[in-house]
Amino acid sequence: MALSSWWQVTTPHKDIREGKLSEAIFAADLGDVAYGKAPLEYKDASTFFQKTYLTQGLKNLLENVLSRLSGGKGDPVIQLQTPFGGGKTHALLALYHIVKNRKNIEHLPAISELPKAKNAKVAVFVGTHADAVLGKTPWGEIAEQLGQYEIVKEHDKRRIAPGKERLRKVLEASGPTLILMDEILEYIVKANRAEKVEKITQGQTLAFLQEISEVVASSKDCCLVLTLPASILERYDEEAERSLLQLQKISGRVEAVYTPVEGIELYEVTRKRLFDNFGDEKTRKNVAQSYFGLYQKLGTDVPSEVKEIEYRERIERAYPFHPELIDVLYERWGSYPTFQRTRGVLRLLAEVVADLYTHKVVSPLIQSSLVNLGNQTIRREFIKHIGNEFEAVIASDIASQNAKAPKIDKEMGTEYKKYNISEGIATSVFLYSFSAGASKETTLPRIRVALLREGIPTTIVGDAVARLEEQLWYFHSEKNQYAFRNQPNLNRVIVDREETILDDRIREELKNLIQRNAGRALEVYLWPESPSDIPDNKNLKLAILGSSFSYDSEKGKSLTTELFEKAGAGFRVYKNTLFTLLVDDNHYVSLSKGLRRLLALMEVQNDKSLLEILTKQSHEELKNKFKDMEKEIPFRILTAYRYLAFLEAGGISWKDLGIPTVGSNQTISERVKQHLKDQERLLAHLTPKYLLDKAFSKEDNEKSLRDIYELHLKTPGMPIPESERVLIDTVKEGIKNGAFGVQEGPEIYYKEDFTPNIDSTVLRGKIAEQKKGEKGTQPQPDTQPSPATPPSQTQVPTSTTPGVVKRIYLRAVVPWDKLSDLVRGVISPLKDKGSPPEITIEIKAESEKGFDRTTLDSKVKETLRQIGAKTEEWKEE
Repeated sequence: MALSSWWQVTTPHKDIREGKLSEAIFAADLGDVAYGKAPLEYKDASTFFQKTYLTQGLKNLLENVLSRLSGGKGDPVIQLQTPFGGGKTHALLALYHIVKNRKNIEHLPAISELPKAKNAKVAVFVGTHADAVLGKTPWGEIAEQLGQYEIVKEHDKRRIAPGKERLRKVLEASGPTLILMDEILEYIVKANRAEKVEKITQGQTLAFLQEISEVVASSKDCCLVLTLPASILERYDEEAERSLLQLQKISGRVEAVYTPVEGIELYEVTRKRLFDNFGDEKTRKNVAQSYFGLYQKLGTDVPSEVKEIEYRERIERAYPFHPELIDVLYERWGSYPTFQRTRGVLRLLAEVVADLYTHKVVSPLIQSSLVNLGNQTIRREFIKHIGNEFEAVIASDIASQNAKAPKIDKEMGTEYKKYNISEGIATSVFLYSFSAGASKETTLPRIRVALLREGIPTTIVGDAVARLEEQLWYFHSEKNQYAFRNQPNLNRVIVDREETILDDRIREELKNLIQRNAGRALEVYLWPESPSDIPDNKNLKLAILGSSFSYDSEKGKSLTTELFEKAGAGFRVYKNTLFTLLVDDNHYVSLSKGLRRLLALMEVQNDKSLLEILTKQSHEELKNKFKDMEKEIPFRILTAYRYLAFLEAGGISWKDLGIPTVGSNQTISERVKQHLKDQERLLAHLTPKYLLDKAFSKEDNEKSLRDIYELHLKTPGMPIPESERVLIDTVKEGIKNGAFGVQEGPEIYYKEDFTPNIDSTVLRGKIAEQKKGEKGTQPQPDTQPSPATPPSQTQVPTSTTPGVVKRIYLRAVVPWDKLSDLVRGVISPLKDKGSPPEITIEIKAESEKGFDRTTLDSKVKETLRQIGAKTEEWKEE
């Protein structure tokens, strides 16, 4: 009779079944519980203990503390020092609830058997929650929670350890007391820094810990439980390591070390946290016996320990998990400090269970070969500990639409396809390939344990592994050891391949990389070869010239000059908006060598014929060189492309941007834009006085804001506003303080809060004041006919035709600098109310020196041609 699948027998936790997994479920925190901010699973004492398996270590710890609090025997000072994620926080929460909320959990059988501690109090200090600068000190916080703050009040304010006598008074006044201190090293690191800044004698927290340890040890009904990390994480510095050694030395003389979770108990802890019901005993025994019988038949083809009678009990205790899955996660992945062992195993297995439960994968047990690395959430739980580069390994070989292992299963068919043999083996090998310790590979016997289950032929494993060796790119085998690495099996020396890289390929790759690293801070035009490649518009433009147009070459400087002068067949109008960037010949040599090396590395990685002869040492060397060169190339590009050109009043100005800051993540356009800002060539703010000085001549009393903006964009050497908004804000400021006025239609805005638009007319302040005054003194219109307009004034005829005006013809003499006003106030309104008006322009121009042919032919006539104007008459005298 076939065995039932685990999901037919067990009932996973409700959140797992409903797909509502939350990170908070596995993030136990003593501080959150003490301050009422934790999830129900941890905050509620009854719920917490119902989901907690009391291991022998945890039970011993509870009995010791409760006995001590009731005046009996027991260690007064206990240090919980286990590897990261070894169950310390869970043990602290159990102690907290057993003392604080005993009456709410007395009905639970496991609790009723434990000693009782009447009238005991509990005080909590969590280093990660405490503020070492503004918050209370450990002695202040503990005394306050015990209702005895006045005893240490002054010492808390001065942040000076209170001494043993005051601490003894606190505990005597409190009665039976349990003090829980978690993450104390974290606080010491913060406190040491604060003491340096505040010039307080250093080491106050360490002094307090020595004092409180000795006071508790000499008391009859008090207990101190504190946690220390087993080793230093990367986020700590050498000073923290010294603090840990001092802390261990201080507490080491009086504490007992407890290990909350040990050995086979981990299986019980895991399944109790993840399952509401894990099936009847008979089913568990049948499954355990079936696997045990299989291993007996396989003999030496499986590891010796799985054939021992104790292993059958382990299968039963771990059900519905296979012990090998929990073991590889706890022992190998748990060796990474970031994995946090118990918590990390629970979080990851919760995702695995949720995935398999959803897909109803047929299997009596959950084995490592069934972990779905195609599930992004599960994959990220692994990747975040080993590096993002392994995303590519999984996608290439193990689990993705185009991964090679699943393709093998489809091609082979039969059992391969039915049980996903290749993908399963690849997955299990991947799980065994990582550890912070020495073991980073697996063997055929262990692969069999990870894969084989009811229905799978036992002889298939060897054949499948051989296929993986032949077809997978990142699957490594050496001396019957198998592992995944993040570099392919490459078989050629890099220099050999470098010699095949042509200069054209280097230039092509450079262009691609520049395109990728150009950024969008400016409008970038890559490798232009003629003026027609760059439009003549108002946008700030950066032309990055090709490597053959270097700063050191006449060719490069000639093209730069041409780009500034011309735009297509005509002349460039917005000259001030263009910047060019050229490469330095000397630094280009280094850049070219780097690109040649990068391309060679890429080719070696993509050439299957070269993947079979590199040694393990060569693999590592290749990996490091490729990674280093990938990081180096953007820096070399910025270093080589360092000469910036733009127009000044006297001609082209060249600026050397220099060598960029090492580690800078700036794009090319960001670097150029920042330089322009630093040199005040590009401005984010202007003053009204600047506009008056730069944009208005002595004769100018008014000018449209659009003309002012275009003046900055067209005039070489003038600083450039970052946008129209800069000018609008400047004029707005000028209106308010009286430097400017603005006229829009008949209205004058002066010394008031008014926001102009780009088509507004800007007036000098005195002119605006004068016009506004004149407007205020004008008589109001009445019914009397107005006197005739004097002949010397311009007269605009008024309509005398009653009804709707369907056609209009006008002829007017317009000042040359008011053409934009003509478009805005005359042509645009007429166009908005009807069809586009027909415009005939008559121009009379004179010059004492005479107009040159370039101006007439290349500028005037060419412009008329480009805008599609029909020249009906052209006379020259």
